[in-house]
This record gives sequence, structure tokens and C-alpha cells, in this order.
Amino acid sequence: MRKIAGLIIILCCCTVHAAQQTSWLLWKSQEGINVSYKKHQNGIVEVKGSLRIENSTASDFIALLSDTERAAQWVENVSHVQVLARPSEAETIVYTQINSPWPVRDRDMVSYSCYKRISPTQTLLTISAYPDFKEEVDSVVRIKDLKATWLLEENNTPAKLSLTLTYTVYADPGGAIPHWLSNKVSLKSTLKTLQALRSELAQELYRAAPIVIKEGHCSI
Repeated sequence: MRKIAGLIIILCCCTVHAAQQTSWLLWKSQEGINVSYKKHQNGIVEVKGSLRIENSTASDFIALLSDTERAAQWVENVSHVQVLARPSEAETIVYTQINSPWPVRDRDMVSYSCYKRISPTQTLLTISAYPDFKEEVDSVVRIKDLKATWLLEENNTPAKLSLTLTYTVYADPGGAIPHWLSNKVSLKSTLKTLQALRSELAQELYRAAPIVIKEGHCSI
């Protein structure tokens, strides 16, 4: 009976520990941007960033995201973005090149994204790795494990526009990069990307821009 009771206590402790590992921990709150993280069992952190942008809509954000030529201006550490295919108006397959700090080798990734509406005020962009769509490049490490989302929530009134963005990302950088370094880069990159994103949307360059990506259904 004591052995059973001891086993129950051990299982309960493990359950509590697992629950603690899945809760978000605040890394930094700065200028209205919150960045949190939670560590997976393999030591890699999943990162979540959120902010609210006044005088912006989901369409503004999607128009900015569609402008791949300016991606390097606001997505931290990204040097090049290229659309490889558009399976539908809601779906895009994209190739991205990523600069890595010395002495780490540069990374690249092929991703599949899909944009859909989940409520009258919310839309969701999901992004996942699609590594076999394009051949790998020599001397560059291909990221093969990626899951990310952009949750867009509009809080519009007749007198005011407001957009709340929540970004989550988990990516295994692959190669020999230590987790402590990749985790640090992920957290800092998320903060800097959201800061630059807010600056880009504040310029209102995309208010009247044509929308390339539209809400729809995901085939993958």
C-alpha cells in the first residue's frame, strides 16, 4: 500500500512539473510589447509575442506580409523572402533565408502558410515547415521543424481602428547550435520584429494596398 501511495505522489509531482513546463513565462514587457516563452522537453523554447497597434486593421498587416521585398526591413535576421507558390488565395509557400550570428551557419526554410477566419473579429495565419518543396542549399542549414501562428484581432469602432497581434513560434534551428544560444536569439528576434512591425504599420503605407492573401481554407 505504501508503494502505491508513493507511486501516486511521484505521478502527481510529475504532472505538476509538466504543467509548469507548459505555462508561459514572461521574458520582457517593453513599450506595449509582451514577449513570453515556454520550454519544450528538448530544451528549445516556444516564443509568444503580443502587441496592440492603433489605426491598423488585419488587412493592413496582411498587405505588409505580402510585400516580400520589404520583409528584411522588419523581420529580424531575415535577408531574403521569395514566394515559391500560391496553391490558393489563402495559401502560400515561401522560401526564407536567415542570417545567423557568427560562428553559426546561416539557416533557410521553406514554409507553408494559410490564412483563415475563426470569428467575426479574428483571423488566423498558420505557418509550418514544408522543407521538401525546394532543394537544400549547400553550406546553409535547412530548418525542418517550424510551427508558427499570427492571431489577428480587430477592435474597431466607428471612431477608432485597433489591431491586436499575437505571434507564437516554435522552431528547431537544426545543426549544432546550442539551445541556449538559439533560445536567446528567438526571444530577441521576436521583440525586435514586433517593434519593427509596429513602425512599418504606423507609416500607413499599406492602408490602400491590394490584398494578395485572402481568407480561405487550408489544403495541407
